[in-house]
Amino acid sequence: LDKLVMLHGLETTEQPSLILDEAWRVLGPGGRAVIIVPNRAGRWSRSDATPFGYGRPYSLSQLEAQLRRHHFVTERAMSALYQPPSAKRLWRKSAGVLERIGHNMPLIVAGGVLIVEVSKQSAAPTRPGLTEAVKRPLKALEGIAKPQPKPEPAASRGDSR
Repeated sequence: LDKLVMLHGLETTEQPSLILDEAWRVLGPGGRAVIIVPNRAGRWSRSDATPFGYGRPYSLSQLEAQLRRHHFVTERAMSALYQPPSAKRLWRKSAGVLERIGHNMPLIVAGGVLIVEVSKQSAAPTRPGLTEAVKRPLKALEGIAKPQPKPEPAASRGDSR
């Protein structure tokens, strides 16, 4: 895969390492993944009335550390869902304004979710064969004469006899 989006994957599984191992396996070299998890400091992870209220919430440092252990490189991180989890009309109408304000604040200010984009960086494959010069070669073929080119026939040289 070139791109992978993981939503409700890490926080709901009992084995997040297996999920990340599988994400690493299916991504091609240079592939990217967007991982969305509940923010431990956000209000959305504290309410059972939201999809982010179940499972294990993460702080940004916890999520980045876990992704590093699985050899992912963090490209960028942001938070979202600054609107409180409420069905009240006032909060729903102000959602756009709250999101714009939240995106302009430092990441420490708690949004409901963390969104992290990571990439799979893999080393270039090594070529097969010897990687170092042999210090003492066997010289098994030293006595064999090197082939000499055949002389050209007289007709092709322009000789006329």
